[in-house]
Amino acid sequence: MEKTNNKKRYGVLAVVLVALLAAGVGTWAWLSAQEKLDNVFTVGSIDAPENKPSPVDPEQPGTDNNDSHARLFETKWIENSKMVPGATVDKNPNVGIKAGSDDAYVFIYVKNAIVKSGTSLDKTPYFTIKNTNWKPVEGEFTTNQSDNSGTQYVSGLFMYSKNSAGATLPAKLEANKAQQDVYTDELFTAVTIPSDMNSTDVVETTVDPKQAPTMTVSAYIFGAGQNGTEQGENADAQNALNQAKDWAKTQA
Repeated sequence: MEKTNNKKRYGVLAVVLVALLAAGVGTWAWLSAQEKLDNVFTVGSIDAPENKPSPVDPEQPGTDNNDSHARLFETKWIENSKMVPGATVDKNPNVGIKAGSDDAYVFIYVKNAIVKSGTSLDKTPYFTIKNTNWKPVEGEFTTNQSDNSGTQYVSGLFMYSKNSAGATLPAKLEANKAQQDVYTDELFTAVTIPSDMNSTDVVETTVDPKQAPTMTVSAYIFGAGQNGTEQGENADAQNALNQAKDWAKTQA
């Protein structure tokens, strides 16, 4: 009788062990899981427009092909234009980007190196902003000293601001959903030569052949959607402005 009871107990133990093993296998299956995120990145683009801006309506494409694939245009500038005191010289910087490109914030920096260092500002060539599409960046520009209106600009950083809600921030040049290439319109249309300026004020190329009286216009096009470290509703525009100010320092 004793042996029989032992066999029964062994049999019971065996069944219990099998049941525990089965439960262990099932628990492992219930707690296992696999998951992954496959993120695809795309490269942003700010492509050059197909055509140069229209000379009649500088916010619209013209008929001349943009063979040089430029984004910064001066359709009225004539190389080696003569400076005559009291007269103006045609110069009309305008920035364009191709339809379908990323929306962007656009800035222009003007470096004026026409006259010698130390020449008074009232004897330095200047320009006036064409319209409300552009604004000077606060604290980043110089005006003619004899101009009480403060609108005769000698040099500095300027931002595209058409339809901008705040006067201190740039506006987007919206190209992504545009049906045709987009342009900022001209920052200015001419440079005025002050009546008081004379030939002795102008940079002398005979002293340094590499130096010439120049006004350099540079464009900075910053893709929208890069808030950076900025926070809040205007973070995108503020970040673009911060980046443009840093860039301008390299152009001065």
